[in-house]
Amino acid sequence: MNLRILYLLAFSALIAAGCGTVPVKQYYMLNYMPSQMQKRQSPTPYPVTIRLREFDIEEAYNRPQIVYRQSPFQLKYYVYRVWAVKPARMITDLVHKHLASSGLVNNVVRRFDESHKPHYELSGIIEALEEYDSDELWFAHLAYRINLVRISDGGIVYTKRFDLRKKVYQHEPEFVIREMSAIMELSMAQVINDMDIKLAQDLGIGTPVSGIETPEFQDTTIIEVRN
Repeated sequence: MNLRILYLLAFSALIAAGCGTVPVKQYYMLNYMPSQMQKRQSPTPYPVTIRLREFDIEEAYNRPQIVYRQSPFQLKYYVYRVWAVKPARMITDLVHKHLASSGLVNNVVRRFDESHKPHYELSGIIEALEEYDSDELWFAHLAYRINLVRISDGGIVYTKRFDLRKKVYQHEPEFVIREMSAIMELSMAQVINDMDIKLAQDLGIGTPVSGIETPEFQDTTIIEVRN
């Protein structure tokens, strides 16, 4: 093959490469504005500090790529649809925002060496964070466990596991992320209200206030309310 042909082949390859379109990565994150508590056990924040530890996460979900599945036995990963923030950090940041904005306690810290000595530690583990779909039905699926521990003696003050799915009516990953955010908001609203009752009991403050209604999720719940 002479030099001219080689040049022509190389030039053709460059033209072909230039005509192709390279997929662009799309970045997503869970997000919502926490709702305010309607009723609470104490009219003022509890005089304690909660240390929020970064959540653990199951290894299959500990990666930038968003997970989707069409079977209980196989996970798949989007190549060009990824989380903008590491999933464990993203969930922890949402928990921090919701807890801090609720005014439930005086202080929420992330490290032991911050200015306020913590009285309780809040931690959790993310068990699933995924799109679950078939030809006809898509779901946003979020499962996690959360624990509140008294630091002085290691006593468990509160623990709860959520395993929630919400139908997605528009079959695009962005709408899956929106429904995941809605799941996170609903479940954290229950966590805050539950912690309100548990802290009042643990600190011996007042008596339980009646009329507080929070959604009681079972271990696996399909939330079918459309936004």
